[in-house]
Amino acid sequence: MTRRRLAVAAAVLLVLAGTLGWVVFYSSALGLEHIEVRGAQSLSAAAVEEVLAIPEGTPLVRVDLSAAEAALENITQIESANLTRDWPRTLVVQLTERSAVAAVDVGGTIWLLDRFGVLFAQVSAVPEGVLSLRAATPGPDDRATSAAIEVIQALTPAISAILVQVLAASPTEIELELTDGRTVIWGGPDNSVRKSQILAGLLAGGVVGTVYDVSSPTSAVVR
Repeated sequence: MTRRRLAVAAAVLLVLAGTLGWVVFYSSALGLEHIEVRGAQSLSAAAVEEVLAIPEGTPLVRVDLSAAEAALENITQIESANLTRDWPRTLVVQLTERSAVAAVDVGGTIWLLDRFGVLFAQVSAVPEGVLSLRAATPGPDDRATSAAIEVIQALTPAISAILVQVLAASPTEIELELTDGRTVIWGGPDNSVRKSQILAGLLAGGVVGTVYDVSSPTSAVVR
């Protein structure tokens, strides 16, 4: 191939590359046309699109996915967001919303609390199936709250069914209030699975008492 032909071929390739680059990065040929929202329960697709505020027709390749995810994760109800491009014109938004582990009363207002201790929604009453937690300063940075959540997640369904309230005076002073005025002294969150098994065994075995002390999983005391 002569130098002239090589030069012509190179010029054609440059034109094609430039045209392709313009189509991908600047034209609306591969522009945003649809936002597909998945995993949303309490949020509507319209609310998600409003937060993203990405103009229709924006070249899909130029959408800043990390910035969009960060914007969505600023919404209290959203635990995490993951965005992907579905060529040629769709942006897929996969949401994981926070789910309630417990409910706490803060100044007379009931808040739902997730597994990280985040207060993410106000409710008029504790929803069915959600446990009540009492802590002095509930929140993600409160050690007593974190300890109580660890305990709650270790409880057997049988215990949860008769649980009235979890009290977290400190990270090592956790108590359970059961139905019929019974109290469980739990202590700290260590060995919570074992403590839960011991308590469930005592209750299933018909051991009668008003106070069940399982703070030491090797020597439970009932009185």
